[in-house]
Amino acid sequence: MHPDDEDPDATVVMRPVPAAGIHARPVPPALPPLRDAVLSGAFFGTGREDTARRLALMLCGTDPVLATWFGADARLLCADANALAARIERDIATLDRMIARQIDAVVHHARLHRLEGAWRALDWLATTALPLGGRVRLKVLDVGWHEVCRDLERAPAFDQSHLFRQIYEHEFGMAGGEPFGLLVADYEIRHRPGPGAPTDDVSALGALAQVAAAAFAPLVVGASPALFGVDDFAALSAVPDPVSVMAAAEYQRWKRLRAHDDSRFVSVTLPRITMRRPWNETLQNARGLRYREGRGAGAGQVWSTGGYLVAACVIRAFENYSWPADMRGYDIDREGGGVIDTLPRPLASIDPPEGAGRPAIDLILTDHQERALVAAGFMPISAIPFGGELLISAARSLQLPDTAYSGPERQAAIANSRLSSQFNSVLCVSRFSHYLKVMGRDMTGAFMTATEIEDRLRRWLARYTTANPGGMETLARYPLRQASVTVADNPARPGVFSCVIQIEPHFQLDDVAVTFRLMTELSAPGRG
Repeated sequence: MHPDDEDPDATVVMRPVPAAGIHARPVPPALPPLRDAVLSGAFFGTGREDTARRLALMLCGTDPVLATWFGADARLLCADANALAARIERDIATLDRMIARQIDAVVHHARLHRLEGAWRALDWLATTALPLGGRVRLKVLDVGWHEVCRDLERAPAFDQSHLFRQIYEHEFGMAGGEPFGLLVADYEIRHRPGPGAPTDDVSALGALAQVAAAAFAPLVVGASPALFGVDDFAALSAVPDPVSVMAAAEYQRWKRLRAHDDSRFVSVTLPRITMRRPWNETLQNARGLRYREGRGAGAGQVWSTGGYLVAACVIRAFENYSWPADMRGYDIDREGGGVIDTLPRPLASIDPPEGAGRPAIDLILTDHQERALVAAGFMPISAIPFGGELLISAARSLQLPDTAYSGPERQAAIANSRLSSQFNSVLCVSRFSHYLKVMGRDMTGAFMTATEIEDRLRRWLARYTTANPGGMETLARYPLRQASVTVADNPARPGVFSCVIQIEPHFQLDDVAVTFRLMTELSAPGRG
């Protein structure tokens, strides 16, 4: 256009002409919506660094959120507020499900499941069952089962193990020490090694029984489902006799363990007890993530062994009566015995606002199953019908009662053997043994003769003896029907005395007389 021909209304279009050999740079294509990569889980890992960088920039506010998340659809969605809100809500729900699956994978891991159950059970025992300002002290030894087995296997004898020093020497055998009244071993025992359980549980439990007997500290452990040939206790619900498998040859070592005298200081409980309900975040909770625990493989309630339940009953009996006998059975309109109703109950219905609670155990035993387990030396935990409370109705130790008797007194001898294997009786007798051992130890250090020690111990026992028992308060004050003690010098070990104690306690719920005969040694602190 010539300058002289300018038209003030004309439009001039100017286009740049590329130089020779230089081409115009193409416009980069639009990036795909970030939501597609995130909702498919393809936003982390090798080869996905760009996607992860885009997500980080969006979360930091550097990039526009809607345009980055929805891509080209953002313009259309912004024109309709309802459609935009609905799409965002659906994406949030999808993200919640993705996060929930990752949380499920963590909380349902077998090792974490077991660890959570153990610590929740300890927390329940310390905060619910253990009264504030009470006379019961709780001590915790955090040690794995494989470490316990290794310690007992490597020791030349049970009394040279580290565990023996912790339980006996540092408390029972030391001046000023406080003997343990009950040991709760939060482990599950099986009769032979298996996948994931390479330890010899029978041998370790036998050594633990010797430690418990030496310290007069009864021990409670849990039974593994593998002990009954199943993977889960729920599989025993349709088995009329759950101990019928123990007639097999693979249980011979288990039977020999039961025949040992020290096994009366051991009790094996089953089934497992609930320590936590499944997580269930309801819609009423205004929080960022609404998590509902999955019910797939490996899911379910968090369980623990029944030893904590036994400890709770023993603690309550001791706090009420200063005597641990009232730890089994139940009476109408009386709080005590073997009833526990403070555990978290699983929910079995969605009709009530929070569901209907069911017993906090993973196996509901029938009367026949419970009797069979008691006869086999187990302490079963059952549920009270129509109530949901848990109950220890029979406190049997692991020991196999001796029935090899003959003559006219055979039935009485068998009954005596059966009652002497009651776990609550062993608890009570052990309590007297603690006092007698400590008193004898102090008197030995005072250079008293065997006759003087025996006379003082006999007079002390007489303070707790009566032939006419009354109610629970009277039984707690006078728990013995008869008692005797014999102290003699040990010629092979000067300064050490042999002590034989015979105690006949009043039995809770049993109108039968039985005598316990205990043997121990009395020595000055640091010598025995």
